[in-house]
Amino acid sequence: MLRSVKGVICQGPKLDFGYFLHASARAWLSAAVNQDVQIPAEKPRTVFRTNESNPANHAEQHEGQHYSIPLQEVKVVFPHGLPYRFQMQMKTFNESCLMVRKPALELLGYLKNTNFAHPAIRYVIYGEKGTGKTMTLCHAVHYCAKQDWLVLHIPDAHLWVKNCRELMQSSYNKERFDQPLEASTWLKNFKTSNDHFLKEVSPEELTLVHNLRKMVVNDWNGGAIVTTLSQTGSLFKPRSAYLPHELLGKEGFDTLDPFIPIQVSNYSQREFESCYQYYLDRKWLQHERASTEEGRNELLFLSNSNPWQLERISAYL
Repeated sequence: MLRSVKGVICQGPKLDFGYFLHASARAWLSAAVNQDVQIPAEKPRTVFRTNESNPANHAEQHEGQHYSIPLQEVKVVFPHGLPYRFQMQMKTFNESCLMVRKPALELLGYLKNTNFAHPAIRYVIYGEKGTGKTMTLCHAVHYCAKQDWLVLHIPDAHLWVKNCRELMQSSYNKERFDQPLEASTWLKNFKTSNDHFLKEVSPEELTLVHNLRKMVVNDWNGGAIVTTLSQTGSLFKPRSAYLPHELLGKEGFDTLDPFIPIQVSNYSQREFESCYQYYLDRKWLQHERASTEEGRNELLFLSNSNPWQLERISAYL
């Protein structure tokens, strides 16, 4: 079986509810930042939004900017595939915004230039915990959906079998799963509708765990295989491990090889500034010092530019 894991980074200092900064962080920054310095009123803000909502048009000039996905479109493209905390953020902000990041641009570039006459290419998204691997995958899924491709999105392989069993219990679906078909065959129907897809796959094919491995075999053409590595389900692996050969083991690595690795790292300076300005714009940062240069530097220090850490720290402010 393939095992998917992702690495873990140490959590930063925790914030007490009555304080903006951990004491040690405040001491560290006092030597580097003058507390009396305020952001000049005339200092221009980083452009953190783009009006370009079609992922097919995203390019280097959009890197670090947020683009909006209509909420009705989110329900269609990601019925179960968005991280829980991002869904909560959507409810809070009343909008769905994804940041255009370099790893996603790299992956979209590959997909745009794919020769579909050749065997499907495998892409493996990997990185440390909280760097944004899932959101990179979601950006790619949104691109494929906008291209009218058939997208088989499995957010959690461990829950997939359970969900498929529930799907089969519906009398509506039982009437449509009447023609057994090899997995490699239905994957070739890359641009068919979801309804047509449901008519062609037998219940047995969807509920067998071993089909997860069959889906990453590139003995078909007309599409692409994009996977992410997470720590869930991995046994006897160091918590700091996140590289493909560390997490997959020999059997899993040999099953995916050859593949193109896509590494997702912490925010770049531009991306951190964009996220910080976005949180300010959405009133996510409420503390009186959050909008000062000192507050910005404190968030940068505490989060180490890790997207997950920055979101969690900002939630207390």
